[in-house]
Amino acid sequence: MNCIIDMPSYTYAIKGQRILRARGYPCSIKRHGKNNSNGCGFSVVMRGDCESAAKVLDMYYIPYSLDYGGDAGNDKL
Repeated sequence: MNCIIDMPSYTYAIKGQRILRARGYPCSIKRHGKNNSNGCGFSVVMRGDCESAAKVLDMYYIPYSLDYGGDAGNDKL
């Protein structure tokens, strides 16, 4: 399953990516188009268990909003 994790800032996107990768979640940062109203324009995109990834971010107090099953722009992770 694809997850798009919208972040409130670029800094949180970087922190979230580093934390998830360190725990074995393959992910990348993707920039949204200028017309997107979600967050700051950056998301962490990943495949895998969205629920457990969200718990990891919660554990480190990383704010986010989660889109389950997103297309993720067909990124290869």
